[in-house]
Amino acid sequence: MNRVGILIATSLTMLMANTALAHHNWAAFYDVDGDIEIEGVISEILWRNPHVVMYFTVDQGTPNEKVFSTESNSVAALTRMGITEEAVAVGTRVRVAGYPSRTKDDDLFMNHLLLMDEGREIVFLRTAEPRWPEQADRLGDVNYAHGLNPQEDFSERPTSVFSAWSTIFGAEGSHRALRGPGRDFNIDYAEQRGTGNCVSKDVWQEMGSPYPMQIVDNNDGTVTVHVEEYDTIRTVHMNIDHDDPGTVKNNLGYSTGRFVGDTLVVTTTFEGSNSPIQMHETFALSDDHNHLNYSQVLINPESNDLPTVNAKWWEFQPGTFVQPYDCIDHPQFDGQVGN
Repeated sequence: MNRVGILIATSLTMLMANTALAHHNWAAFYDVDGDIEIEGVISEILWRNPHVVMYFTVDQGTPNEKVFSTESNSVAALTRMGITEEAVAVGTRVRVAGYPSRTKDDDLFMNHLLLMDEGREIVFLRTAEPRWPEQADRLGDVNYAHGLNPQEDFSERPTSVFSAWSTIFGAEGSHRALRGPGRDFNIDYAEQRGTGNCVSKDVWQEMGSPYPMQIVDNNDGTVTVHVEEYDTIRTVHMNIDHDDPGTVKNNLGYSTGRFVGDTLVVTTTFEGSNSPIQMHETFALSDDHNHLNYSQVLINPESNDLPTVNAKWWEFQPGTFVQPYDCIDHPQFDGQVGN
């Protein structure tokens, strides 16, 4: 069976593939069944991806003075919740609540932040309710993250795959919808993308990230697939034979593509990192022009592992855009907390 035949045949199977790919393991580093609350003053803010970090001084100016560190959601997620860096400032009196660290007595994962003098509360977790609703108004809106701002006017929806698309948090088949491949799908990349806690994931994992993704026709024989997380910018060379020159040595690989009807079909290989792995993808606009349906097949011809078959979808929401990820490596980032 040729490549297109394989993709078409496996697409039916992909509709049933919803096993979650866990991005990180919260419970390994934070007690997600626990709860800690502190009151103090913000002493330092690091407003960067992959996670916002803040430091709080408790009992300032007393013999019991102590500095707590926290990490929480990404800047990318907070921006879409309407929460920007201007919402918080060093010197602000706050109350903080979250999951206590399993290894430190001065660290927590921040779920709620009460700006005491302003009477406003930031809820960082997109599924959480306000903790102090009688004391403060909620700052930020989670409607976008949960797909509650759809484009009702059909004429204003995309007419092709070339648009910006949103992952819908918590939605089956959209958020965390891709399965991880078997043990034989590891690549020793010749060049890493990023350093420390800013090293990007394999490209097939990036396609399952919870951040927006945009497909752009460059009108020069190439298409760009741009996933926001870790500034994943892939170039797809259109309508040519797939002859990997081995020049791409990182986890983006070398991609070629063509349209089968209205479906974008992409093949990616990793000869630049001396790997036999192949990734085959399809991108197709739904009949209602509201979803971008995606299928992914990972093949390692040199192993006994069966191909990994995946599927997910993105949704169109007005105003969706891909922003710079601007990841910064920082000692506080343990690299384990989920997005």
